[in-house]
Amino acid sequence: MQTYPQWQQLRALQTGQLYIVDGNAYFNRPGPRLVDSLEILVEILHPPQEPKFQGVGWQPYRPFHKDRTRSKP
Repeated sequence: MQTYPQWQQLRALQTGQLYIVDGNAYFNRPGPRLVDSLEILVEILHPPQEPKFQGVGWQPYRPFHKDRTRSKP
């Protein structure tokens, strides 16, 4: 994705509001995790003091630096 010229123009990327979610486990098909999927979206939009799903179902996107390491959150 980072090789596409439009990638750097994304407002979410520029403002640090891009998130990665586990679509296979939560979003790609209906099922009993539908409530968990909704809770993940709520955590992203309204971060709580102690997130339940961060690191498991979602994480903020942190781009790689030129030395191929992730930037600090």
